[in-house]
Amino acid sequence: MKTLIISAIFCLSVTILSAQEILELDETQLTYAPYSASISQNEDSFTYKVSERFNGQFAEDPIAFMNTHFDIQKVIEASEDKNYDSYLVTFKSDNGYLKADFDGEGELLETRQNFKNVILPLDLRIDIHSTYKGWTLVKTKYNAKTKGDLLVKAFYRVKLENGKQRQNLKIDARNQGIGVAVN
Repeated sequence: MKTLIISAIFCLSVTILSAQEILELDETQLTYAPYSASISQNEDSFTYKVSERFNGQFAEDPIAFMNTHFDIQKVIEASEDKNYDSYLVTFKSDNGYLKADFDGEGELLETRQNFKNVILPLDLRIDIHSTYKGWTLVKTKYNAKTKGDLLVKAFYRVKLENGKQRQNLKIDARNQGIGVAVN
């Protein structure tokens, strides 16, 4: 009886083991894109919805953010059959956007930035506070333009209120000199 049970177990094991075949799977490529929540395309224009780890992360330095988390060469490779002469890539966040123009080889031609409710640099906040005592900072905007990597134009628009009085400032972000804008 003992021999019969051992023989049955042996035959069953051999049958189960011989029924197993090795299945080789194709290679899978994994990518990690934590900041890009959604991507849309309209011909040679691409729009990326940026998700930030904290509010203002993207607006803090959008070009550095783009350089760190975006590879134009992958976009060019993916649309290689289209033969685009240039690519317009728009990075959108809740506080604003960065539009970047690239040529067909992936060189950065220019950028345009527009952000609202930005945190002003500390020395600029101190300067505004001491110059406009009693005024409340209501709204801030940041606009900038580059040609390649060279900053051509950058300024803050600041709205101040003191009771019923309102004051709009346009501040050159390159040298941070305060000037009053014409309403």
